[in-house]
Parts: sequence; structure tokens; C-alpha cells
Amino acid sequence: MRKSKSRSKARVAAAAGLTTGAVGAALLVAPSAAFAAVTVSPPVVGVGGRVTVVDTDGVTLTTGSNTTANRVFVLTAPGTVAPVCASTLPVASATVLAATQTGVTSSDVTDTVSFDSPAGATAGTNGQAKRYVACFYDDDTTARQGNQNGYSFYVGTVPALNPAVGLTGGGNTVGITTATNVFTGVATIGAQFVTDNCPTTYGAPAAGVAATVTRTGDAAASVVVPASVTSTTAVPTKYNLCFYNGVGSTAPFISGSVYTASQLALSQSTGPWQGGNSINVTSPNQFLAGVDDPGVLFTKDAACPTDYDDDDATNDKVVGPDFIRKLSNTRLATSVPANLYADQDAMNTAVGSGSSVMWNLCIYAGTTDSDNAASSDLVASNPYKVTTIQTVTGISPRAGAALGGSTVTVTGTAFPTEPGAITATLGGTPLTEITVLSGNAFTARVPRHAPANNVSLVVTTAGGSATLLNAFSYTSSLIATPNTAPNNRVVEVVVRGVGFESAPWDNTLTTGAHIFLVKGSYNSTDVDPGGSPARANPPVADCNKVLVLSDTEVICRLDLTTRLDAVGTALMSAVAPTPGYGFVTAAGSRLLTGDGSPAFTASDVGKSVIEPGHATIPVGTVITDVISGTKAIMSNAATGVTAAGAETVLASPITRPVTVTATSSASAALVAATGTFLAADQNKYIIGSHITTARLLSNAPTGAGANIVMGGNASGGDAATPTPAVIIGTTVPVPEGAYNLQYVSNAALNAVVNDPNYVKSQISSSSTFTVAAF
Repeated sequence: MRKSKSRSKARVAAAAGLTTGAVGAALLVAPSAAFAAVTVSPPVVGVGGRVTVVDTDGVTLTTGSNTTANRVFVLTAPGTVAPVCASTLPVASATVLAATQTGVTSSDVTDTVSFDSPAGATAGTNGQAKRYVACFYDDDTTARQGNQNGYSFYVGTVPALNPAVGLTGGGNTVGITTATNVFTGVATIGAQFVTDNCPTTYGAPAAGVAATVTRTGDAAASVVVPASVTSTTAVPTKYNLCFYNGVGSTAPFISGSVYTASQLALSQSTGPWQGGNSINVTSPNQFLAGVDDPGVLFTKDAACPTDYDDDDATNDKVVGPDFIRKLSNTRLATSVPANLYADQDAMNTAVGSGSSVMWNLCIYAGTTDSDNAASSDLVASNPYKVTTIQTVTGISPRAGAALGGSTVTVTGTAFPTEPGAITATLGGTPLTEITVLSGNAFTARVPRHAPANNVSLVVTTAGGSATLLNAFSYTSSLIATPNTAPNNRVVEVVVRGVGFESAPWDNTLTTGAHIFLVKGSYNSTDVDPGGSPARANPPVADCNKVLVLSDTEVICRLDLTTRLDAVGTALMSAVAPTPGYGFVTAAGSRLLTGDGSPAFTASDVGKSVIEPGHATIPVGTVITDVISGTKAIMSNAATGVTAAGAETVLASPITRPVTVTATSSASAALVAATGTFLAADQNKYIIGSHITTARLLSNAPTGAGANIVMGGNASGGDAATPTPAVIIGTTVPVPEGAYNLQYVSNAALNAVVNDPNYVKSQISSSSTFTVAAF
């Protein structure tokens, strides 16, 4: 037959709010408190809360024959003249409230009585603790039992502590929150940790008992746990954390809660009811000294059995030896048994209206069961919460800037409401400023993150993690400095964004990451599938040769003197311009009309309109807009009608006028004054009055720069007198106007369709770039 006295002792001690560890710790902190005749716990209860009284002063607290009868009466206005409690069972009234013991077990053996505070016992102002007195009576004889002056207890708002359990030796900070404004009007909050009842006034706390409190609001504060709050025994030590309106000796008690000190620290103090998770257990004490093969079990009893017990499958869950590892005298690793509850319904029943239910992790010197005379003793224990894993159902909005800073709302179920109980990542990066709205929603600040589409949201609590796939997209936005430059130079641009260190930068225009200069918004969609590759909106320039300074800053080189072609995959070259547009102009008009052979295209914007030897189109005139294949707009108005057959062409605006002394239709040589031609003119084009078809300058000048050779004979006949000509550059610069700098993760044609990880930065005011004349 299994023995049960160990479990009985543990149950009784826990029900009374006492533990064997509490006595040991009390001796260390306040020896006189260890032998207190009366304890009332907890220090404060809410309306209707349960109060437990232990009176070991030698007076037996007879429970009577009917433990469900009303034999506890609560005085709402207790007097000060002894005896405070009437000698026989009183009659209930407005000032004498009957309390019920329904469902509560009292014990003559341990001199313990538990009762539920009656509904008429309410909290004080702002939820501060209000004092009441409980009087006990025998149910059969109606005679008063216990102390003739009764037992003081307090009703008020019970502060929530986070965490409510801490490692022995203190030094940690505990957050304090209250459902009402308990600290209204309390300029300085006094606090002390005691193993006895909270003193009614602050008094003169013993050394190491007082604690430093930081008030952060009418319903919030934090306290640093003193070093004297210790636990060295197998059962964690419970302390009353008592709060006062000030630190003067007469400052009144206003609230209190229970704080537990343990010699153990758990890597996970809350876990899912399904179990299976692993826990790392450490301690500053050598709690496993002399223990070779420790035993571990989890119990939902109020306290661990004092001896190892593997028989009670209803209350205890035993950990198999293969899942227990002693790593040193101060460290143990263990797994939580599977299915601490049979199913979700059983878990919900156990939790009730809360989000978790308390179990205890129990560690023993071995695995010899309590049925054996040489059973294994409890060596250490710690509270362990069991909870339901949260679900995540949505996030709003579903996209935001990669630079971060926006706020999102996350919805789901079973979110813990305690401050700091939730962490979350979005695409692997932690959310910040998490604020719980309810058990079904919280808000958070989005972090900085590399541009990415459809990243996962992972919400983690002590019970585990829940994932929402394809939850959010980080859209890139850039900040460019400088954001304007003329098109006759190369400019170094400092670009700020995010995710630059991991970007696959490439100087090849058909692959890799790029920062493009775009008219409008870049679009890599192939508009001619199966035909000639063509982007819906290609870049006009590539800010290349990227130098990554950090994940949020790069420097790129933007050459505005060159421009990409209509496909966006190569530089636009200034091919030999040939007449044939059949241009017509009208005096005072900027309209340029052609014959459509060839037709005007968007690529003509920014090209120079060159009319050597004629004066109807001013020098420096460029195409600003193309209306149709036969009509375009010039930057300057014509001064007259273009003469029929005039050598008017569209070419690179990078030009230099020269005077040619002589040409010959039978020769490719050009004669000019010394210094007219330069070595840099080689591979450029020349057009003029007697060179009506542009010719490539294929050789460097000779004769001290007086002569140069063309790629063909003069096409306009002989000239023996000086005639005007224009040397034309080989590239076309970026036309003046407003553009955007955009980050593109993949420059391949149709990447927006074919690359699931494709990212393009947003257009913003900080990413605009102006190509201007100055």
C-alpha cells in the first residue's frame, strides 16, 4: 500500500501558503518571523478572493461537523476594544458579513482555516487595500474559536508582478501593474519583502528587507529585488511584497502581492500543454551535489511531493530517464512530458478564464518511489506554467517601408496579456514596442529590414511559437544625396536604404541588383514576349560601381553623359546621323515636322537638332518631346523655314563646332587651321556644309593638329574656302528632366514575373533625381 503522508504534508503546507523552504528562508531574513503564531495569506485579496489563516498559538481551530456551514464572520468596522470578536456566533448584518467555506477544506491538525471573502467586503479608494477582521466560530457549539480579536486581512486590487518568480539572491527588476490606480497620490512608494504578514505601517524594516521602487504611473511601478530575498531549500520561498504610501514609519499599507524566490532558474518557465519542449535548469547552488541519477516529475498539485512519487498518474507526469541529463552539480536539462492535459478541452477546463495554469517542476535525488521506505527526497523545485499556444490569424497593414517605423496590428487567439510576455519577428527581425490590446490582438512597431516580399510573422510566448506565412512585404525606399546634377558630368550619389549588404550587386545590366535612374517607375515586364526583348519601362541610366558602406548606405556612380538604349540593356550610341527626316520648321515655332523616314521615337528625346551652315534652328536646340512618328517639340523656336534639302540631323547633343578649310569628294582628308582637331576627336562624327553625310573621324590628327582623316570621302563636294562643321560625340546623355532612383533586386527581363523574391523600391520624395542645366 502506497504511503501518502508526504503528499499530504505538501498539500497542507501549500494550501496554507507555507513551504518548508519558507521557514528556512525566514530564519535567514528575520528569525522572529519564522515562528510567528499567525499567518494570513495572501497579503491582499480581490473582492470574493480566498483567504487562508494559520494559527499555531496553541488554540485549536475546530472545524465543526459541517464544513460547509457559515462559521466565518467578517467585521467591516472592527472595534479596538478586546475582545473584538463576539464570544458566540453573531447574527449577520451590514457590518457583520457571513463568509462561506464552500469547497474549502480546513484542518484541525494544522490549525488552518480558509474562506472566501464576502462580496460586501470591498476595496478602498483607488483599489488600495482596506482592512477587515475575520472571526471564527464552532459550527456545533457556536462558540468563538481562535484569537478573540480575530484575524486581519485586506481587500483591494492585487498587483500583478512580472516576473512573479525570481532566482535566489535578488538583483532582478520586477514590473508592477494594477488594474486600478492604486498609486494615485502616492509620491513615494515604500516596499519591503517579508515572510510574515505585511506590517500595517512601513515602520523600520529590517536590514535587507526594504526595496527600491520606481513609480512609472498611477497603476505601474517597478522594484529591484533585494539580495536578501533568497531560497536555499527544496521548495521555493514565498515572500509577501508589501507596498506603502511613503517610507515614513507611519506610512500606511496600500497593497501587496506574493513573490517567490527559487534556487532554480528555468530557461522556459511557461510551456504548451502538449509538452515535448526541453528546459535548461541552472542554479547558483550545487543542488545536485551527491546526486548521480536525478528523478524529475511535473505535478499539478500546489506543491511537489516531498518524496518521489510515480504512482499518481492523475496529478503527476513523470519524466523518463532518457530525457534527464545532469550536466553538473548546478545544471540539469530535462524535457516536459507529452500531453500534460488530455486535449484542448481539458486544458481549457483547467485554465478557466486565465491564460495559464500552474504546475510544479520537481527534482529528486533519485527515482525510488514513496512507497519504498528509502524513497528519494525532493532536492529542488520550481513553478512551471502550462498554457495554450497562441494562434496568429492576421496582420494589418500587410506591407510597409523597409526602413521600418510603421505600426502593425496582429490578430489571433490566446495572446498573454502580461507586459513583456510576447515577442515577435517579421521576416526574422524582432518587432518592437509590442503593446497587447487583448487576448486577441496586439500592436507593434515594424523594424528595419531588407526589402522582401511575403515574409513570415512568428509570434512567440512562453508557451511556444505560432507562424503566419506570407504575412508581410518590406517595400524599399531610397534617400539620394545629391538629388540633382547636369548631364555633362559623372556624379557620385550617396544612397540610403536597407538590405544593401546582402544585395547581389552586378554591373551587368541584365542580372543582379541595381540602382536605376528611371523616368516614372521601373517595369521589367516583357511587352513583346517571343519577339524582341523589350521592358515596359526600362531605365535611362544605371548608378553602377556600387560601394557598400553598410547595410543601409551605398555610394554609386551615375554617369549622366551616357544613356541606356530603349531596351535598357546597353548604352545608347550616337550612330552616324543621316539626313532623311525631311524636316520642316516654321518661324517662331518649336514644332519640328519630319516625313516619317525614319520616324521619331522616344529615344530621340534629348538629341540635338543640328543644321550646319543654316541659321533657322539655333545652336544647342534639343528634342524635348516626341508627339508622333512625324512630329516632335524642340527646346528652341525656329527662326525661319528650314530650306529644302538642308543637312539637318538628330545626333548627340555633345557637340563642338569647327571650321573646315578644305574638303574633297575624292578624299577623306580634312584640312583645317592648326589646333582645330584634337586627339579626343578620334571615333567621333563630323557633319557640315560639305559633309552632308556624317563621317567617322577614324584617325588622330596629323600636322600639328591641322589635318584629320574621315571614314569616307566628303559627301557634299569640294570646298576650297572655310566652311562650318560640327564634331558630334559618340554617346547620348540623359535628357534634362525629373527621374526616380529605384533599387531593383533583379535586372533580368521579366524578373517581376519570374522571380518570386523580386523587390523594387517605392517612389518617394526622397528618391527623386533631377537632371538639370545647372
